[in-house]
Amino acid sequence: MKARIFGIVTIVAFIVGSGSVQGNAEEAEQWIWPTEGILTDLFGTRHAKHYGIDIAAPIGTNVETVADGKVTKSYPSSTYGNVVFIKQNNGYEAVYAHLHKRLVKQGDTVRKGQIIGEVGSTGRSSGSHLHFEVHKGNWNEHKTNAVDPLPLLDEEKLYAYLRGGVTREVFQSVYGETTNDGKVKTTVQKGDTLSNIAEKYGVSVSTLQAWNNLDETTIYAGEKLIVQQ
Repeated sequence: MKARIFGIVTIVAFIVGSGSVQGNAEEAEQWIWPTEGILTDLFGTRHAKHYGIDIAAPIGTNVETVADGKVTKSYPSSTYGNVVFIKQNNGYEAVYAHLHKRLVKQGDTVRKGQIIGEVGSTGRSSGSHLHFEVHKGNWNEHKTNAVDPLPLLDEEKLYAYLRGGVTREVFQSVYGETTNDGKVKTTVQKGDTLSNIAEKYGVSVSTLQAWNNLDETTIYAGEKLIVQQ
């Protein structure tokens, strides 16, 4: 997958201040980042077909496990390139793709922070970067269990990882827009439900109803909803 640089901008205060990447209670303990680099693409871009995040870094940069787990797959893929799948002890399965080298094999037990490979540009890629996916449960070829990794990763690292990365406009297209009073709003798209919007922003349906004065769960395409206070 292509790693895209969108221009040098400062969006850290917007992201951290808005709280739009906060996880829910069951994910309160944030994970470490899988590599050091620049965040160049977000979950949900490319017409909602980008199922992970991209972190640009030089070839050979260490890639580390974000949590304890077991390697379920480690092989060269035509699309993912050199890829490692890890089923974490917390129930998620993580995918580390486009690696230059794989340093673990199927069946290995790994610890949080263990080096499992090196950043590369293998498979369907045009530029050195790590493509990182997270699936709630098991990975499947249709990626129906894919979730946004950002709410799960250490927010303090955003200061380092966002320099020269995604623009404010791109971030807003995925996470919503901020208002003058600091709230974050999103526009309901065709097919959206209150439930999937709540899951995307890491809040409960009842919280969204309270913030938006909704007596029912019915929502309509085009209306704006507050998704973070």
